[in-house]
Amino acid sequence: MPTGLNRRTLLGSIAFAAGVPAIGRAQTGFPSKPIRIVHGYGPGSNPDTIARIISPSLMATLGQSVVVEPKPGAGERIAAQYVVGQAADGYTLYLITGGANVISATDPQAPFNTLKDFSYISILTQFPFALFTAANSPYRTLGDLLAAARKNPGKLNYAHSGVGNTLHLAVELMKAKAGVEIEPVAYKDTGQQIADVISGRLDVAISTFTSFTGPLKNGQVRALAVTSKQRWPFNPDVPPVADDVPGYEVVSWLGLAAPAGLPPDIADKLAAAAKIAMVQPDVQSKLQGLGNEAHSTTPAEFRARVEADYAKWKPLAKFVTQ
Repeated sequence: MPTGLNRRTLLGSIAFAAGVPAIGRAQTGFPSKPIRIVHGYGPGSNPDTIARIISPSLMATLGQSVVVEPKPGAGERIAAQYVVGQAADGYTLYLITGGANVISATDPQAPFNTLKDFSYISILTQFPFALFTAANSPYRTLGDLLAAARKNPGKLNYAHSGVGNTLHLAVELMKAKAGVEIEPVAYKDTGQQIADVISGRLDVAISTFTSFTGPLKNGQVRALAVTSKQRWPFNPDVPPVADDVPGYEVVSWLGLAAPAGLPPDIADKLAAAAKIAMVQPDVQSKLQGLGNEAHSTTPAEFRARVEADYAKWKPLAKFVTQ
């Protein structure tokens, strides 16, 4: 994947950025007050970090303050349900993850439906997850972990951030393909999850590289495997799960949405602002340093991705309801 911009692309992006706000104001008067970006995870999480990386560019393009508002808990259900109840005027945005779509597809009790309750603006990033263990863990490779799980069914455990989300089901899918039993432990707080991995209370955790960047750099944890089909270009030293579990692949996304009924002209203006943000070299560099691939789409392209992923995850509802 190219990581830089050629001169023509950069000049085009600058011109595009200069024109979008004026056009948007002429059409709708939007925005005329600060915008909130709500997400469902805690400080330091992948959504929180990405929201704060892109906010300065969005503010510059839209001419209004952008406030990041975490509403963690229940595997993104709290944030999603909150956003559903807000006005569809573009002033409350939802930094939705692929995990929310998985919850909607697999949990019949979910308090929201991603096919009905949201308007989609743009995907921002794509990223895999990784399995992390303590630096002094006896499991040097994923193969070691799987061998121990086969020898001691149900004795090992793994952490995830919410029942039924992508992180949870990504490991359940791996377990099913590998024929092992590892007990899940749900965490609301990323910091506590990291602490329990480092202390050895947890055998392994599945999370994003963003969340574990500090402990990785400090040598407190090791990444055993990445969930992309092949080695992820921004973390090339980490082997894929597929090396030990053939055919395995999970790559998620994160993007901007809003309550259903967002006027198309506002959705288009927000998508244009997101596109400008995602081609900025500093934004791309920061995201790549956290294991994220910068990305942007039209509202229609984002909805198509949501619908396709919904259909992909729907058959895995058995892992949530069993």
